[in-house]
Amino acid sequence: MTRPIRRRSILAATALAVATTVALTGCATSSSSASSDGGTTTMKLVLGWYADPESGGFYAGQTEGLYEKAGIDLSIQQGGPTVSGTQIVAGGRADIGMGDAAAVAEAQQQGIPIVAIGAMYQTNPVGVMVHADSGMDSFDDMAGHTWVVQTGNVGVEYMQQEKGLDFDTQAYQGSIANFIKDDSLVQQGWPTNEVYQAQEQGVDTTFFSYASAGFNPYNDVIFTTKKYLQEHPDEVKAFLDASMNGWKQYMGDIDVAERANAQLEKVNSQQTSESVWFAWDKQREYVVDGDGAEQLGTMTTERWTTLVDQLVELGVLDERIPAKDLFDASYLPDVAAPTDLPAAPEGSY
Repeated sequence: MTRPIRRRSILAATALAVATTVALTGCATSSSSASSDGGTTTMKLVLGWYADPESGGFYAGQTEGLYEKAGIDLSIQQGGPTVSGTQIVAGGRADIGMGDAAAVAEAQQQGIPIVAIGAMYQTNPVGVMVHADSGMDSFDDMAGHTWVVQTGNVGVEYMQQEKGLDFDTQAYQGSIANFIKDDSLVQQGWPTNEVYQAQEQGVDTTFFSYASAGFNPYNDVIFTTKKYLQEHPDEVKAFLDASMNGWKQYMGDIDVAERANAQLEKVNSQQTSESVWFAWDKQREYVVDGDGAEQLGTMTTERWTTLVDQLVELGVLDERIPAKDLFDASYLPDVAAPTDLPAAPEGSY
């Protein structure tokens, strides 16, 4: 199951519907948000993609009872290629959504009042892979090759416009079959998905993130509407506290990871135990990198300002949006990354 790099086309297609929904509802408080049973708050989270280890910390929060202890009855809705979390949250059908930082900025440009409240991937894992024996040891070596990428991939636009790389593109439609057969191709992907697929088929790869070339927007950004944040600050704090502790335990405690991964396999049966453990292992460095070592989910004005500048230069945004309008990290708890990242269980992948 391949996760797309960016879903700009879906955002554009739903922009009018979202704007209409926002206008009609005024970004009303979600109907899923209600207190009952002695103060328990019902909340709904819509993921940016199907349930997999990239959302594993939230499932760990459920399996370990962290949300329950925080007084939250959390339901999790899977995302997917046709699911717009922006639209769902803006329309009040979920309280919290997941996406990438560029999507938050684009949504605000379109008049959709969402705000980022946390970011799991401190270093964006999105990038490209090549055959390990292809002789391509840097992005510069990929010039003149054909890149298999999705239309509207901002990272690709950055490599062409800002880095000046000249290359042809081939539409990526979810399969790496052409890449497996042709060692001259450059294949977009995630180090948790496409790299594993290639490994399964006996192809060793070298992976390059766009972040290493200077395009490093936060990814797996947690967002809500500005109205919900204003009206439910305590619920948001409780949700983030349980979530960040869930992530810390998921990454640093094998027993917790086993329970959460078993739940992920139940929720999304398209995965295998091997692919789940591979993704669990490989994603963690992107979560705990940089500022994430001291505070999981943290965000800075500098990073958001840099992204806005890059998106304006690339023509994705028409004008600069102040960073303070895009994110609010003040609701995050002071939860540091685990000091030790244990190896995956022997034989798990």
